[in-house]
Amino acid sequence: MMQFNGYSIPAGVTGILMFLTGLFIYLQNRRSPVNISFFLICLCGIFWLVGIAAVYATVDPGPALTIYRRVSFLGVVFIGTCIYYFSVLWLGRYERQRWIVRLFFASGFLFYGVGLVSPASFPGIYRYFWGYYPKYGPVNRWFLVFFFAALAASFYNFITAYRNEPPGLRKKQIGLITMAFIVAFFGSSDFLSKLIYYPVYPLGSLCVFFWILIVAYAIIRYKAMDIETVIHKTLMWLITTLVAVAPFAAFLYGTQRLRSPSSAGALTLYDLAVAIAFYFYFRSLQPRLDHLFQRQRRNLHAIMTKFSQELVHLKNLRDLLQSFARMLRRQLYVRRLSVFLLDEKNGEYIPAIAKGLRNLKPIAQGHPFLAWLAQKDAVVMGNLVGADPEVETFKTELDEFFSATQGMVAVPLVLDGKMIGVVSLGRKANLKPYRPNEVQFFTRLKIPMTIAFSNSMRFENINELYTQVRKMSEELHRWNVELERRVEDRTRELVKTQDQLVQAEKLATLGTLAGGVAHEINNPLTAVLTNAQILKMTAAEDVKESLDLIEEGAKRCQGIVQKLMKYARKTEEETPHKPVDLKDVVKETFALLGFQFQQENIEVEMKLGEVPSVRGITGELEQVLTNLLVNARDAIKEAGGKGKIVIETRQTQDGAVELGVTDNGVGIPKENQKKIFDPFFTTKDVGSGTGLGLAVSFGILKRHNASISVVSESGKGAAFIIKFPAA
Repeated sequence: MMQFNGYSIPAGVTGILMFLTGLFIYLQNRRSPVNISFFLICLCGIFWLVGIAAVYATVDPGPALTIYRRVSFLGVVFIGTCIYYFSVLWLGRYERQRWIVRLFFASGFLFYGVGLVSPASFPGIYRYFWGYYPKYGPVNRWFLVFFFAALAASFYNFITAYRNEPPGLRKKQIGLITMAFIVAFFGSSDFLSKLIYYPVYPLGSLCVFFWILIVAYAIIRYKAMDIETVIHKTLMWLITTLVAVAPFAAFLYGTQRLRSPSSAGALTLYDLAVAIAFYFYFRSLQPRLDHLFQRQRRNLHAIMTKFSQELVHLKNLRDLLQSFARMLRRQLYVRRLSVFLLDEKNGEYIPAIAKGLRNLKPIAQGHPFLAWLAQKDAVVMGNLVGADPEVETFKTELDEFFSATQGMVAVPLVLDGKMIGVVSLGRKANLKPYRPNEVQFFTRLKIPMTIAFSNSMRFENINELYTQVRKMSEELHRWNVELERRVEDRTRELVKTQDQLVQAEKLATLGTLAGGVAHEINNPLTAVLTNAQILKMTAAEDVKESLDLIEEGAKRCQGIVQKLMKYARKTEEETPHKPVDLKDVVKETFALLGFQFQQENIEVEMKLGEVPSVRGITGELEQVLTNLLVNARDAIKEAGGKGKIVIETRQTQDGAVELGVTDNGVGIPKENQKKIFDPFFTTKDVGSGTGLGLAVSFGILKRHNASISVVSESGKGAAFIIKFPAA
């Protein structure tokens, strides 16, 4: 039979809290050996503490000892072993110490089995003011040796690991967990009241309560175990609830005298009234507790609901990224954030958006940290994930990722086992750390965000395909335009060639006429010139002036006839072509005209590059160059001022040799550039030129398989380019 005992409340409540803590950690990751071993510790705790609370509340000594043997001692006998088991798993020492673990578990089963049946384990029971308490016999004294040996081995693991660990997060984790078990160790003082009569209320449950708080802090602040850090909400809610219920419990304790054990009906009515009163009391209390702890959770839920509704209307990837970033910056005050999306074509994650960051670079798809993150598919904290033993092999890459993105939280976007992107969240504008409920918010938000990003990326791929088709169409249009342009260019070349053929035909016709004209005119001119010279010898002074004019006109006509005869002469048939050095041609021509140019204040600059010889006739090429230089001189004189002529020889990439003559004279109007090679075309004043110089030069160059072209603008000089074919 049991009765209400206030002294049993601390032990019972602490045992329940301990079990709930272990259960929560176990449910967060059921496959983690560390979480399982921690749950075993808490399971031993509820057997021990709830069992001892039941012993305190038991009225008779026999049932009290039986409860301790079967329930409470089960937790006591294995709790030291489970602490040691947790230490070797959490510190990564199981492979070296697994035989000790097996030995401790085997010894625990042995002591528990003996304790169930042997009086040498529990020879009797003490009666203290707080209730019954078991008496330990000789066997259990050996059990205590075993118990403290397990604790000593555990502390050896913790302390040596703390000393060997370099400064950092892991060292803080080990330090806090070690401190928690040291505090819990003081609860072993409860054994003193079991060995001798020692009427001091056992404080083991209080030590365990502080152990729970320290472990919870280590998990929340430094992620000491592989769970989502929301446990403090559960613990704080439970603790606050217990505090709120405490007045009602005190009221019940104070009204115990109203219970009437002699009357079953009265006792039933009393218990029913208490139950109804507690129901209404807790119903009025619970909303206030929920409001206290769930207010921000409701706010975050409202934010996610509103944003999820917006996702329906955001199909464009750019709009989705902007809306996502805007929501996080406005609602959670995230100052820096970046979103990397998978580019399967190039096999890398590219920065699709970056707020508060610059110069982010793509990350390879096979990046070790991102590959691990894709497999884990969980939100990770940058300052906590480094303590995970799984990341030791790529610790450098992990630090580089969070350093490059200035991130504190990484949110993977995983769909069907493949990570399509990752979100990196940096420090918040209010400088506050990310709280557990915010991490849970990211965990819930990443599912709809992953789907939205996946759909938008597929939509972008369709648009990209459409864009590629459109680009191909535009490219085809450009090709058509280019083809038309090339046809026009080729047509212009054909027209130019036709013009050259017409020019050649003109020159051929001129050559045919030149011989007859020269023959028919030359003899009469000779007679006129001879008779004029004879008459001058005997003529009077007043007649001599007229005879001078006749002689000068006859000589001029004779010069024109000689040019026509020279133009019509088939020189290529009379004189064979030989290798000619263009530098020598330039120097010889300049030797004849250099003094004249100097007197007329005209500067001549020669840029004679190393070029191969061309085949031709030196005299004819000198004649062509002379014509070009004389024309350049006349253009400079017409422009007035100091002039300059540049003579240049160079070799083109296709092996051809060019001879250029450039001046800064008056230039040639565009409408005259096609006529300058026509016979008798001249822009000079009457008596200053015959219009045969460039025509004769054109014919000479044609016989040398060379071409001549001009580039000029009015008022900006002219450049004549003679191009000889490659040898």
